[in-house]
Amino acid sequence: MTMHENGQRIGEMLAEVVQALGRTAEPREDSTLRGDGEAADGQVRVVAGQDGRLRELRLDPRVMRMASEDLAREILVAVNAALDDLRADMPGLEAAGPADPRGLAESLGGVHADVMRQLDEFADGVELVVRRLEER
Repeated sequence: MTMHENGQRIGEMLAEVVQALGRTAEPREDSTLRGDGEAADGQVRVVAGQDGRLRELRLDPRVMRMASEDLAREILVAVNAALDDLRADMPGLEAAGPADPRGLAESLGGVHADVMRQLDEFADGVELVVRRLEER
């Protein structure tokens, strides 16, 4: 296998990584990843989706008797519990939130193009040196 072929293999691997990251950025409706939270003895229930957005907010009719400040506090407790539950199910996810796979894919796409250009230049240089040596 020549140096240029090795460079192509590296380039192909980088291209696969960029494509995989691009697919990761696409929303998936069939995902079962979710976070559940509750407060006020189960009278306030929240479900958060994998994108961090709320999917469900269920209020037992009895909580409507609460003072608005108390109800707001209980909703916040349930929302934060759902988000914590979601984070716990996503290994490597930090409290700051998920990484942007689309941005990462774009960055790696640029790296891929640079690496391929440099590998081509290097392979061309090696081929030129080999030709000059063969001419001697």
